Formats: sequence, structure tokens, C-alpha cells
Amino acid sequence: KLDRPVERGQMLTVLRSELPQPEPDAYYIFQLVGLVVEEAGRVVGRVREVLPGAANDNLQLEDGTLIPLVEDAIGKVDLEAGRIHLNPGFTD
Repeated sequence: KLDRPVERGQMLTVLRSELPQPEPDAYYIFQLVGLVVEEAGRVVGRVREVLPGAANDNLQLEDGTLIPLVEDAIGKVDLEAGRIHLNPGFTD
């Protein structure tokens, strides 16, 4: 609960512990940044940031590679293991 109204454009800080649980197959950006991305057991890279796109968001890896956050690309996001598994053959 806020003590006072927040004005448009003002920074708002919320403790992670107070954030609502995201819907199934939805994630907060901070949950994805830093995760290892792999395909068929081979490490492709690590997520540097999540970039918004016109049709979908994209994972930007440390080397600049962009991976679209779509079902054709992403097989599984495993937050507990710290990994994002791409669908086999996606980077071929």
C-alpha cells in the first residue's frame, strides 16, 4: 500500500517478495536475465536482457544473439535449474 499517490513517470519500487505470482508460462524479466540458454544439451549463451518487440519479446544473449520468446523457439523455462531450453533445431 502506498502512502501517497504516484505521479506518471515516477519510479516505483516493489520488493520482489511482494510481487504477485505471474500466470503460468509468464515470467518477470528479472527471472530470465542471467539464465543459461541451451539447445540439445549445448550451451548457446546466457540472457543479458529481455527486449520488447512489435510481435513478441526477445532474449538478448551476451554475444548479441536474439532469441524470440515464442513457442517455436522456447521449449522450457526452468527457473529452478537456471536454464532455458530451446526446441531442438531452432538455432540450426
